[in-house]
Amino acid sequence: MKKFTGFLIIILGFTVSAFSQDFKPEIKIGALVFTGWEFNIDNAEFIQKLDTNTPNSNIPFGFEPAKNQFETSKNSFYLERTYINVLASLTPEIKARVTPDVFSYTDATGKTQFFLGIKFAYFEYTPFQKDNGMSLGFQVGSISNLWISNGDKYWGYRGFAKNYTDFTWTSSAVRSGNTVTRTTSSFFPSADLGLGVNFAAPKGYAEISAEILNGGGFRNLSFDNRFKDVLFTAFIHPLSGQITKKTEKMKKAGKDRFDGINDLTFGGFAYLGKLDKGENTNPGMPQYKRNRFGGMAHLRFNFKKAGFFRIGGEFSMLKNEDPSGASTTPAEINSNGFSVYLEFNPPVPAINEKLSLVARFDMFDPNDKDTTNSLVTFNDSNDKQQFLLLGLAFRPNKVLTLGVTYQSIMYEDNFVVKYNGTTTKSDGRMLFQTILNF
Repeated sequence: MKKFTGFLIIILGFTVSAFSQDFKPEIKIGALVFTGWEFNIDNAEFIQKLDTNTPNSNIPFGFEPAKNQFETSKNSFYLERTYINVLASLTPEIKARVTPDVFSYTDATGKTQFFLGIKFAYFEYTPFQKDNGMSLGFQVGSISNLWISNGDKYWGYRGFAKNYTDFTWTSSAVRSGNTVTRTTSSFFPSADLGLGVNFAAPKGYAEISAEILNGGGFRNLSFDNRFKDVLFTAFIHPLSGQITKKTEKMKKAGKDRFDGINDLTFGGFAYLGKLDKGENTNPGMPQYKRNRFGGMAHLRFNFKKAGFFRIGGEFSMLKNEDPSGASTTPAEINSNGFSVYLEFNPPVPAINEKLSLVARFDMFDPNDKDTTNSLVTFNDSNDKQQFLLLGLAFRPNKVLTLGVTYQSIMYEDNFVVKYNGTTTKSDGRMLFQTILNF
């Protein structure tokens, strides 16, 4: 990994040496690390094994779950993610980013391994920039999904849990013999190969972007077919001018904060495409469609002498269409849900804005048709899920965040089994988490 990072530095160094000495190129190297400890406080997990000798038509999957199908009091230290960020300002108009991504995966033997890949690798060219903050530019390469990256910024605790549209929800669970196989998915990839065009309005009132993407995500970088996905995002800051004036006044007075609203943002997105799906080669028959839409709101308010609260959330929906055999009517799946979050930092000067209460609640319905009456499968009548997070966050400095959280996934039916074999609807965990960002 050190050799890889060193190679990137050498390449960027040769690149910047060719530019005019009037501009001083700059290269920054940093990292973002999510790690911690997790404890299965409920001694419960999503059902994986069934006792096929004890059929029961009144519970999910039609059989009693196998007892003792996992260890009791499971706990583990984990390293969820490490990003190595190499950022370069090459000229006043040209910037570049390369982000190797260290993540875990399960190999063919069932062992967890770490893998080094590339998540972001792009250059950004901004030929049009004004002193009032208005700009127009574009990015090319493996670029960020701006809805997810901005969602991380406003939610603020990606190291505790992924934001709503990046969260891996249960999309299906199927029984085969005595085994249950569960599939999880998010709304769309957090990075993808493509081209992005970005516009910033004067005085910070808005950012608007359009991205043309392969649709396969940064883990599927094979040569793509002719189909491309398009993502439109917009974030509006109606009080930007007022907040800028207060900030300038604060700096002149030698202060580091002002009370009242510090941020008010509204946003929305539309994702139109196929998400790596090809075409249905039967002429005149329905084609694949993968469309997503959503909106968000965020507010931060500073108390007079110390402390603050942040509140926000989003509502998002997806619409999938697939060919359905010989039928001229496509098979449709419509999903929707929402997320709300709150951070409360007490108005106590001694705390110095370092300790906060954090709460979040999500709801997701993978299929809102609700037409199936069967109680023994994971289907559209019992597939709703909820996510709850409650905890404390401590920031001793700008680079480190420590957290203690309780997190629970709650299902509409008894898809969770306890160690003793009884079924339940929720799966709760206690986590100690760290976020290192430098």
